[in-house]
Amino acid sequence: MSDEQLVTVRESEQAFVVAVAGEVDVDVVNELHESMARAWRTNAPVTVVDLSGTEFADSSLLNLLLEARLRYAEQGRRLAVSGPFHPTVARLFQITGTADHLPLAATMDAAVRQAHPAP
Repeated sequence: MSDEQLVTVRESEQAFVVAVAGEVDVDVVNELHESMARAWRTNAPVTVVDLSGTEFADSSLLNLLLEARLRYAEQGRRLAVSGPFHPTVARLFQITGTADHLPLAATMDAAVRQAHPAP
C-alpha cells in the first residue's frame, strides 16, 4: 500500500461520493469495499466512485466496480464512476473491455448528470 492511498467519502443531496486517491490494488481494496458498503446503506440518489485521483488500479478495482454495478442495477439504484481518468486507469478499462460495462463519466459533474437524466 502506498502512503498516499486515501479513500474519502462525502455526501450531498445529489450524491454519495467515494473518492479514491493513489493506487488501488488487492492490498487496499478492503478500504474501498468498506466505503462502498457505507454508500450502500445511505439513501443517496446516486453513488459516485470518483477515480480522478487514482493513479493505478488492478483487477481488484474492476471486480469491486463490476460487483457494485450489478448490485445497484438489481436494486434499481444508480451508480457512476467518474474521472478524469489517469491514462493507466483508462487503459485498464479499455484493455479489459470493462469500459463498455461500467457507467463511466469524464467528470464528477457528468457522472451526476448521467445518473440524474433530464425528465
